[in-house]
Amino acid sequence: MGKKKQEMAQVYSNSNNEFIFGENGGRGKHLSSFLKNLSLTGSSASKSPSSSTKPDDYQEANSNIYGSLAWGAPKGTGGMPRGVSNSGSIISSSLKRTPTQRSVSLGTPSAHRSPTREEYTKTPGSSSRRRSQSNSRYADLDDDWDAGLDEVSVVPKQPENRNFPMLDSLYPDLTLPSASSSTSNLESPKKESMDFEDYQAKLEINKLNQLNSKYSKFRKVLTTDSSINLQDLRKLAWNGIPPELRALTWQILLGYLPTNKSRQRSTLKRKRQEYMEGIEAVANIDFEDDAPSNTSSTSIGTNREKQLYHQINIDVKRTHPTIKLYSFPEVQLSLRKILYLWAVRHPASGYVQGINDLCTPFFQIFLGHYLWQLQRKASIQKQGNEAEEDLFIQGLMDDTDTAEQALLQDPRLGDYTIDTFNPKLISSRVLSLIEADTYWCLSRLLENITDNYIHEQPGILRQVGDLKNLISRIDIELLNHFDHEGIEFIQFAFRWMNCLLMREVSINLITRMWDTYLSETPLGFNNFHVYVCAAFLVKFSSELKHMDFQEILLFLQNPPTQSWTEKDVELMLSEAFIWQSLYKNASAHLRN
Repeated sequence: MGKKKQEMAQVYSNSNNEFIFGENGGRGKHLSSFLKNLSLTGSSASKSPSSSTKPDDYQEANSNIYGSLAWGAPKGTGGMPRGVSNSGSIISSSLKRTPTQRSVSLGTPSAHRSPTREEYTKTPGSSSRRRSQSNSRYADLDDDWDAGLDEVSVVPKQPENRNFPMLDSLYPDLTLPSASSSTSNLESPKKESMDFEDYQAKLEINKLNQLNSKYSKFRKVLTTDSSINLQDLRKLAWNGIPPELRALTWQILLGYLPTNKSRQRSTLKRKRQEYMEGIEAVANIDFEDDAPSNTSSTSIGTNREKQLYHQINIDVKRTHPTIKLYSFPEVQLSLRKILYLWAVRHPASGYVQGINDLCTPFFQIFLGHYLWQLQRKASIQKQGNEAEEDLFIQGLMDDTDTAEQALLQDPRLGDYTIDTFNPKLISSRVLSLIEADTYWCLSRLLENITDNYIHEQPGILRQVGDLKNLISRIDIELLNHFDHEGIEFIQFAFRWMNCLLMREVSINLITRMWDTYLSETPLGFNNFHVYVCAAFLVKFSSELKHMDFQEILLFLQNPPTQSWTEKDVELMLSEAFIWQSLYKNASAHLRN
């Protein structure tokens, strides 16, 4: 050991930090010492294994090179110890180990070892403490690498927590589920459910944040200056208007309400008074009588006004039969008055079926706005919240209105919506104001599509032809399939143009579409609507291409839009905008 200690001293004191290592690991040898010892044994190592050299010579040579580590080469192997090649390099031997070899455990507990593994102990010159064993071992090529250590402490590896008790340590794969594992399985779906609920909550929060941001932008445009910037308002409204501000924004975009806020009150007062005078001028019609006339067609023909009122009365009763609001007699009375006054003041077109549908979005939005005003005022009175009267449509609220004061004291006021509110609770004064606003906004809309309702309705025929030509550019395969099945566009698209898709899409989504229509310049109820109809038709293209004549017409008369959301409508509007941008400036894009 003295010689070995001298070599180790050379290793740690020499500045030339060069070592040579065995393949099985170990502390290593100083290079100069290794070469010196190798020169002493070079003649022996270069001889063939069949040489007559005594095995003791090899033992001595290896001892000189590798210190006191005994290789224990069995006799009869040709003089070459196992694990050493002719060049003197170490070759690992995994098949058989001699008792003189030592190994260091990686710390795997003995309870998980295979019964075929062996226990090895140190040689008598080393510590007698037993080393723990593992699957991986490193042969020690230097017997005094831990000469200065009293003991070797190895941190045992923690056994894997499977939550399953083992039947036998020799067969760890044979297990039984424990109570803790079953509990874990029960808790896992709950955790996944909680994760999904958290995700939904985050989506709801993001949606509310977006709505608040949009509301703030609209409020800034509508209230900051004395005159409203119409261009900025159109940009915001194209992507949708907050429900609370939709009525006010629509009236401004239609031009019914002036952008100069100092003139708004006087304009509303004058327009509403003009409507009241118009209703009084047609005193020969009893609007309270909603019973269908039983007179003969000949007697009706002698009085054009009564015939007109008879047709309006029939259509009003058919208006939105699935919406409770339009089943109230008060609402039906208001619609009859609005439609009749418009018809007598526009004799060129008169009343045409479908105009009753176009009237309802305005009436519903304006009634909802008045309900919102009541809720905001009640909230201000009770909680002292910030007043928003600058966003109110002026003239609707009146402190002397007894019905209004009763609503403000109603504890259920905050829960009312347009779907649950009973119009009987508001006064006739408020209903008349809502009628007037609806009448003037409907008139502004119909001014842009007058050709749709005059004799022979040339505007609708033109739009249907434009739709067909547009589909020939967008989806020629669908057009060819329609031609093959004998489908004419007038058979399904006439109603799309006449009622502006109000029979195909729910009224809540129609109001979202009109946000964009009213933001277009000119208003999008004419040309832009054709592109929207094209996007609507192409959305069902894949299904329609596999249908025959009857199936196509039945499908398009009742398209599957019941589950649609605002996202579906916004996607359709975006596609329509892209196609309009591509084709509106092409001189022949809508001509054969």
